[in-house]
Amino acid sequence: MTIMKKYGLKLDPNGWFGIASSEWINHSSTALIIIDMQNYDANRNWSFIGKRGTGTETSESTYYFDRIEKAVVPAIQRLRTYFREHGMPVFHVYYGSRLKEALDMPVLWRLRFEQHAEDTGKPFTPHANAPEMQIIDELKPLPGEIVLTKVTGSAFLSTNLCDLLRYNDITSFLACGVWLHGCVENTVRVGCDLGFFPTLVEDGCAASDDAFHKAAIRVLGSLYCQVRDSSWILNHLKHMEK
Repeated sequence: MTIMKKYGLKLDPNGWFGIASSEWINHSSTALIIIDMQNYDANRNWSFIGKRGTGTETSESTYYFDRIEKAVVPAIQRLRTYFREHGMPVFHVYYGSRLKEALDMPVLWRLRFEQHAEDTGKPFTPHANAPEMQIIDELKPLPGEIVLTKVTGSAFLSTNLCDLLRYNDITSFLACGVWLHGCVENTVRVGCDLGFFPTLVEDGCAASDDAFHKAAIRVLGSLYCQVRDSSWILNHLKHMEK
């Protein structure tokens, strides 16, 4: 018995890994997960990200924030609107500690935040309630939507996201946000290992530069997930309504 037959998966030679698109994205068991769209890393006016710990040159910040403003935010907004209108689950996950001095945060991440502050000359704290760590205004959660704070790259490793998805019979998810080659990639990888079917929203993600973006897409799309843009996803969902 093949793994496809054992789990009753629908097959399609044109689908990612030979699995039908309806298994990757559907109205009943797919969630939208928005990752780390916060002031400190996704708002040009805050710009707390420095070079160290990130590999981002100052000259690359224009590319990064232009992509967020022109592609990422609009793509996420379109998907979020569709999910809300159709009663599909939307999860907001963002980086932030709930403890004084971020004692629950891995040492390497705490060091990175210290470096960000030093590089930008703008001291700040990665505490979940700090204004710099809040989700950007363009993507604020609605009352009742699930908001999770994490202190690891993957949204699964320091939250109960996995339990929430499984308790609600969610078998697949759309991943979007920043950084594509950091927390978004980590979330997709772990989600795949946990048995979910992830779809990466290509135009709903930003890496620090185009080279990182292309490299992450190549790795994830070849091993861990389906890669689609927001227009394809919305057309697929609308077609399934018929």
